[in-house]
Amino acid sequence: MGVGLLSEHGYHGCGLKKILDTVQVPKGSFYNYFESKEAYVSEIIQFYSQGLIARLDAYLETTADDPVSTIRNIYTAAAGELEAHGRQGCLIGNLAAELGSSSNLCRLTMQQSFEGWKNRIVPLIRAGQESGQIRDDLSAEILTDVFWNTWQGGLLRMKIDGDAAHLRDLPHLVLDVLFVPCR
Repeated sequence: MGVGLLSEHGYHGCGLKKILDTVQVPKGSFYNYFESKEAYVSEIIQFYSQGLIARLDAYLETTADDPVSTIRNIYTAAAGELEAHGRQGCLIGNLAAELGSSSNLCRLTMQQSFEGWKNRIVPLIRAGQESGQIRDDLSAEILTDVFWNTWQGGLLRMKIDGDAAHLRDLPHLVLDVLFVPCR
């Protein structure tokens, strides 16, 4: 429920009363589990991130595709899911834009989430470099950061435009244009 509330209303639009009413928990009980709303949101970020990482790991364990196809499939599926769910965007990206540096706890939790994702994508980029599919004049870490930043920017643009077309095109642009080895 917390993921849905925060996705729909954001941190500032999701007051403690709304949270308590939704989960039907008295205020005193809430504080038995969480020090603050900020601590609650940090837990939601962890929960959300763990779900994404588990799905990513499950896919990575079963795919036999080459690295570029694997990355393309991951992000094509993600774009489709985001479009199907009303273009709300990524909870972590949304909260990062909303909270910025105002919550150190949430910022650190989002940073851990990003690192979990990055630890799975860097080896794919590196394997793509080793196989000659991805340029190797920049490190796999830099290219992974470029991909993340481009994806998050695409999510913001999707929210602004109300259209996911450019988000669907993003894997092609990044993998087949920007990351292609220089010849």
